[in-house]
Amino acid sequence: MSASKHDQRGEPAAVRFAFTPAAAYVRAARLVAADVASHAGVATGLLDEVRQAVGEACTRAILRHRDCGLDDLVRVEFSIGDRFIAKITDNAQDLRADSEGDHASSPHRNEARSNDHEAIEEDTLSEEITLIVLGGLVEDLVVTGPDREHGTTVTMSWPLPGRSPSADH
Repeated sequence: MSASKHDQRGEPAAVRFAFTPAAAYVRAARLVAADVASHAGVATGLLDEVRQAVGEACTRAILRHRDCGLDDLVRVEFSIGDRFIAKITDNAQDLRADSEGDHASSPHRNEARSNDHEAIEEDTLSEEITLIVLGGLVEDLVVTGPDREHGTTVTMSWPLPGRSPSADH
């Protein structure tokens, strides 16, 4: 079966991969994002924005995993439909929910860190700053999660020339 921008069923083409939550892999994710976006037809002037936004979202996911002591993979998906869409998903639960609840329910978290409310507040502030930076870079940004059971997905999209703008993706 050959790959194309759209398959016979009209579904968007997708590139999916996952990486170990380590800073060394952010550069690779940024390069893949720029390459896929370029092949999708994202305007040349937006490629640096795509690269930087994906890097910020991946770094955020890595830090969330580190703060929860997770070795789970960070998941990345790029899809090409009416728009170029990038999704970065972590598995880290809500730090604020853990700080208010039972720490025993977080077996992966470093005990000294889980009791350090100042560190949790600092991580929350850092996460909020990253989201502000992403909001400045990307017009179409949606963050779903986190809660006690699931991590977050950062979804960003950019227009593709000649494609009809779509409100839902």
